[in-house]
Amino acid sequence: MGTISALRKKANISYLGGTTHSAKMRYSYENGTETYCIYLAPSNMSGYSVCPNDKFCKAFCLNNSGHNKADILAHGMEKSKINLSRIKKAKLFFEDKDTFMELLIQEISRAEKKARSKGMAFSVRLNGTSDISPEDFVYMGKNILEWFPNIQFYDYTKVHTRFDLINKYPNYDLTYSYNGYNWNACKGFLERGGKVAVVFEKELPKTFNGFKVIDANGYDMRYLDPRGTIMGLHYHPTANDYVNGKYVRPNSKFIVMDDDVRCEF
Repeated sequence: MGTISALRKKANISYLGGTTHSAKMRYSYENGTETYCIYLAPSNMSGYSVCPNDKFCKAFCLNNSGHNKADILAHGMEKSKINLSRIKKAKLFFEDKDTFMELLIQEISRAEKKARSKGMAFSVRLNGTSDISPEDFVYMGKNILEWFPNIQFYDYTKVHTRFDLINKYPNYDLTYSYNGYNWNACKGFLERGGKVAVVFEKELPKTFNGFKVIDANGYDMRYLDPRGTIMGLHYHPTANDYVNGKYVRPNSKFIVMDDDVRCEF
């Protein structure tokens, strides 16, 4: 296995993942946890599908929010430097898995050591803007969860069949995501003791479809939250919500509006 600098040079990237590249990760940091997170180009931007069930949420992807929203609005989707970097990383995952994994393993090891030296907890979110199974992050016959059995990993997913991974790997936590059309799967996930993330337009209700809603905006460590509950998230406008520079209220079932009758305030 090469050094981090050699692997980054080979891949022609500055870094694969990091711990302070989004507001959510900073919130987690402020709550005592340093979280290593990877951001790949979502959907099929790279020519490879990293989000199997993105049909109803593609236009509202978090890839187009935050720092990247400003970059996209200024330079366009195809010329955004952040998008170009994420495309390169996604291609690396599919075209040179060994280099990707060698770099991932070393970056996680370094980030954990740094966090521990500061007396902080440490966790890893593999999919910041993608939805790839952790079992696909494989190197030398072991997936990434097996490489680091003592590190807490977690993800959000729209693939409900991954629920069993929670029981298979003690160091993995998974939150299922509501997309506006998959409530039956969400209900089943909740009834099995899982957690479901729901995006609300503005105000968070007390319950949604009869299930308790908790405020999940203060940090990203979902593995600390009670099972069988809904993780309420505020909607953050993306670059796709702007037409000729003006914000247009989105019309999508992916976002639960304030006047939705399924909400109890």
